[in-house]
Amino acid sequence: MQQRTLRTFIGTALVAAAAQSTALAQIKLNELYVSHSGTDTLEFIELHGPGGASLDNYVVCVVEGESTVRGTLDRAWDLTGLVIPLDGHFVLGDTAEPNTDFNIGTSDRLENGTETFYLIDAGTASNVAAIVALLNTQLDADLDLITPLPTMGTIVDIVAILDPGATLPVPTDFAYDSAPTFGPDGTNFPSGILRGLDAPSPWCADFLAFDPVLNLTPVPRTPGATNSVCPSAPPSAVNYCTAGTTSNGCQAYMTGLGTPSAAAASGYTVTCNAAEGAQSGILFYGLSSVATAWGTSGSFLCVKSPLERMGGQAMTGTAGLCDGAMSVDFLAYVAANPSAVGTPFAAGNHVFFQGWFRDPPSPKTTHLSDGLDVTILP
Repeated sequence: MQQRTLRTFIGTALVAAAAQSTALAQIKLNELYVSHSGTDTLEFIELHGPGGASLDNYVVCVVEGESTVRGTLDRAWDLTGLVIPLDGHFVLGDTAEPNTDFNIGTSDRLENGTETFYLIDAGTASNVAAIVALLNTQLDADLDLITPLPTMGTIVDIVAILDPGATLPVPTDFAYDSAPTFGPDGTNFPSGILRGLDAPSPWCADFLAFDPVLNLTPVPRTPGATNSVCPSAPPSAVNYCTAGTTSNGCQAYMTGLGTPSAAAASGYTVTCNAAEGAQSGILFYGLSSVATAWGTSGSFLCVKSPLERMGGQAMTGTAGLCDGAMSVDFLAYVAANPSAVGTPFAAGNHVFFQGWFRDPPSPKTTHLSDGLDVTILP
């Protein structure tokens, strides 16, 4: 299934096995091209990692996020027996894509709609077989946006691409397992996403070109080669996870305003918006994400312990309306609390924020916003 067999073979021969344990943790999803003009015959998923790193027991999975079929495992590709080529780029691509290392089919293997992409180290051949056996089955029968995939191996990397259905007031499309999300592209499904100058750099805010012939704007696709520089700065904040729906139909969401600079003592405000008005609440953060059901409320705890609670607040707004909000200047908070979780922060650190607030009529009497993944800047 490989079109670059020679360089793959050379990579296997030249890289010492002693380097493998270190290399495994560095393999990442690097570039995804999922939709283009005409028939989609040039789709691909690119991985980036150390040349020669083994892909034994690695599985690339795609979970459907659209409407009534959401939660279906659309694709599960076993990469056992393959290695990352010496140039560091491994491409799972359509037959017509010339730089393909793993042939995924002739066309339309990646759907033009909300999907979550996983790179999983299953650990053992039996775990790989168990994942592949779930192909075309429903992984989210209880609609909690959590699949069994995290329990079947280590999720090495995960990302979701959204179409406009995911951003409706009442969403019809969903991402899974707390994946960071990108899209839509205006009113369209994005053509693709990339990491500027390759992983471990963050994902660019810009989307790949819809026209694969011109392949120029807004940024060129580069399967099997080093990615372009992001035309604009990579996003410092990405929403993830899913807010619950309160007794008054509110779906609270997090935003960040300012520059999350490690060198600054103030100037980056995180806000929980569209919550229940005139209630009490708390903004909190942690250093990693999770997706744990918040009782039967429909909310999820999206931030993994240990948590830093940045003080209780009285929400703004009017009781019974979805105009409640609360804010904290995160940089000022950590400057005033030098023993807070994660301090001192450095450029490249990730901080995960969420809002908690009261909603007495709900099953748990409280609700949670979505999550906000913030990358600390220099």
